[in-house]
Amino acid sequence: MKRFLAGVVVLLFGCVLGPVWALETQGNVVAFSSYSFQERDLDYGIKVNFSSTIPLDSRYFGNVELLLKYQDENNIRPLRVREVSFQGVQAPWDTTDFRVGLLEVTWGASDVMSPVDVLNPRPFSRDLSADVLGEKIPVPALDFEWYLNATWSLEFFYQPRFVANFVPEFVEKQFLLPSLLPFGVDPQRTNVVITRDEPPVSFSSPIWALRARGSMGAFDIALSYIQGYFLSSYPRKTTITLLPEGLWDVQVHSGYPKRSVLGLEFQGTLAGIEGLTLRGDVAFVVPEKWMHTVTLPQGGEVQIPVFDTPYWKASLGVDYSWNNTYVNLAYLLGNFWEEGERVSPYGYFHVDWQSEDGKWKPFLNCVTSFEDGSTVWMLGTEYKPRGNWHVTLTYSVSSGAQGSKLGSVGEGIALEVKYSF
Repeated sequence: MKRFLAGVVVLLFGCVLGPVWALETQGNVVAFSSYSFQERDLDYGIKVNFSSTIPLDSRYFGNVELLLKYQDENNIRPLRVREVSFQGVQAPWDTTDFRVGLLEVTWGASDVMSPVDVLNPRPFSRDLSADVLGEKIPVPALDFEWYLNATWSLEFFYQPRFVANFVPEFVEKQFLLPSLLPFGVDPQRTNVVITRDEPPVSFSSPIWALRARGSMGAFDIALSYIQGYFLSSYPRKTTITLLPEGLWDVQVHSGYPKRSVLGLEFQGTLAGIEGLTLRGDVAFVVPEKWMHTVTLPQGGEVQIPVFDTPYWKASLGVDYSWNNTYVNLAYLLGNFWEEGERVSPYGYFHVDWQSEDGKWKPFLNCVTSFEDGSTVWMLGTEYKPRGNWHVTLTYSVSSGAQGSKLGSVGEGIALEVKYSF
């Protein structure tokens, strides 16, 4: 809590001095709370987003974006740097732009779990709200774009240090323990130790990517290639030992397999249908062959293939706006946390309506797993009492069998109050 209060002082100090330094400063303060009916648990907290642009001259800028967060439980990494970068616009040449530093990079045309938007790692969350799904962890990188002509450009991404998805260790163990049941392991009497080998990423052996994007008729399209690694670790070797006192000792050695991703992005309109937009991203993922070797307590080994063949991921959608109503439909093949054989299909639906005075916007979200039928519904409303204030109230409920894709989300209610400055 002391770190949080100190961070608030720093951010407020920056906001006060912003006009003195002629900085372009903006941000918001968000108070949030949620209640889970299944767990009978109330969570609450506050977060401060702060971003500032420092104009060095007409073409060069410095950018800083910080997130300060406090919550009553598992307040991990309360101060997060979202971006610290040096940016050039039409610099160093008139046909180029660049950013270098700790970056958040967004690729993809889809606004729902794009499979090509995988350059930044993400913090793990069971929350399916748009704000949480949009959270990323910055990476040290160079993003350079060269405009070939009025409609086409070539973008180059270079990352000399590996940064993984952030998954709390207790969550990682929760995912791992069910996979040990076929070997007779009792999750309630098991000690799990996980060690990870980071991939050999360096200045001479970086993660890199290329993207060519432009326009063809009424559509914006992009073709991309990413050469890097999975951002979540996967077990390579597990040793199971039954101790004399009846406890199980499980030593897990994991790593990050290589992957190449070929991506296609598109977004455009159809002639004669006003308000309709088609958008989508398709990714063809070529993973390193990865085998999980399990050493059994009675002797012998079991080989479990994790990645052995390429696979597809996709997010294909259509959205339509008329009057004050907005509808979005999407087909998802895989989510951020599914890879390889775990990739499964989902359907996504969103509709909202805004009142004439712009103060009220009720909405309905639905995500359904086409594999097992489990579903999450989110019904709520946004209220804007004043220009800088937003209040959002959401009720969510899930259905599905135990162990299904979405059934564990449960039932709950959430309230968020945001002030933008």
